Parts: sequence; structure tokens; C-alpha cells
Amino acid sequence: MTFLLVRVDDRLLHGQVIFGWGERLQPRCYLIADDQVASDVWEQDAYRAGAPPGVRVEVRDLQTFTQSWNSHEDPGGTVVLIRGLEDLARLHQGGFRPEGGINLGGRHAPAGSLELLAFLHLTPPEAAALRTLIAEGVSLYAQELPGSPRYGSEILQARLTGLRE
Repeated sequence: MTFLLVRVDDRLLHGQVIFGWGERLQPRCYLIADDQVASDVWEQDAYRAGAPPGVRVEVRDLQTFTQSWNSHEDPGGTVVLIRGLEDLARLHQGGFRPEGGINLGGRHAPAGSLELLAFLHLTPPEAAALRTLIAEGVSLYAQELPGSPRYGSEILQARLTGLRE
């Protein structure tokens, strides 16, 4: 199943996604796959309020998303947003296999994180999840915005090798 974009970004739906990616891709739906947002109606309302007019925002917890991603009614018009690499690994273990690759976007610098790229900081568990996803052949690339440089799995793997944990 091909979505417009599947993006791992710790801020989920925010200006860079809406204006940078959204203006280029023109989605009809942002689908947030996240346990925290799925359990917080206020946060769901905030994301819906921030979406452009006429664009739906759907929220699913990870288990529900795993069970239903391949029956989404409009994959060609949808941007999927996932908070972190550990969540992506969990979805992958549950059978999530989107076509077109998975974009690693903004992962900011929490305490104890390592810089893989200027916009991509990973905690040791996230680095381990990324290594596993690459080893399992998941098509990944890091790209901040549509016009920014794109770093494929090979470059990500090389940078992971150079990280000191």
C-alpha cells in the first residue's frame, strides 16, 4: 500500500509537515499513529485544529493502526505520522509494510541522545531500533523537507556505525 508519505517525527503534525511536506504533497488526510495522542482527546483536538481546512486528521493507537493500515480508505491521499523509531519498529513487527520508503524527519535532542544528522538525534534504544529496521531491509531515508538532501539507508547505516554509545 502506498501512502503519500510515512514520516517518523517526534512532533508529529507541525508546521514543517503541514507547510513543507503538505504543500508539496497536498494530502487529504494526516493519520497519526500514536498511543499517547490516541488516549488524549484534547491533544487530538489540537492536531485537528492545526490542520489545513479540508484536510482530515485521524488518530489511531499503534495496535489499531497495525490491524488496519492496509485497509485505509485513501492511502494515496494520506500522510502517516509516527512519533519514534521504537514505535515504527513495533509497527513493522506487526506487519506494517508501506511502499515507497519511510521518512525519518525531525528527531530532536532528548537527554542522552546521539546526533546522527543535524535534524536526527537518537537515544540508544532508538539507534538499536534503527539498526534492526535497516538489517531487516526496511526502506528508510532521512530528509527534513522535500528540497533538503536525502540520506538513504546506506548512509544511515554508515553514520550509525560511527556513533559512540
